[in-house]
Amino acid sequence: MKKLLALSLVCFSLQAAAQTPTAKKPFFDSKSYQVYLDTSKCVEGDVECDGIIYHSINKKNHHELTLKGSTLNIGPSHDFRGYIFRNGDYSYVLSPAAGAGNDDNHVWTLQVSQHQSQGDKVLFSENGNVVE
Repeated sequence: MKKLLALSLVCFSLQAAAQTPTAKKPFFDSKSYQVYLDTSKCVEGDVECDGIIYHSINKKNHHELTLKGSTLNIGPSHDFRGYIFRNGDYSYVLSPAAGAGNDDNHVWTLQVSQHQSQGDKVLFSENGNVVE
């Protein structure tokens, strides 16, 4: 009975570990961060979704942050421009990097801003690659 209980606990632990964001490959990988996105609550083919989970890992200090966010869409046709996640006065935006040489959208930018009365102040911005 003890062996069965121990085996059940090991199987449960392995299953739980397999469901953590670090068990999957990251969506975005830069010099400083790995970012995992969970879009499982989004309907495939929908232009907009507000159930996206952002999970980042700082490569230097291994600090982790998990936020809920949405797609970033603009204009009357709701053109997709990336993802936005908010944490109090801070916003985290993942979007394709602007500029020549990014025609295939493999280079993205992670930008962290703080909302202030004079306007948003960019605190961090770094390009990285979309992991396939």
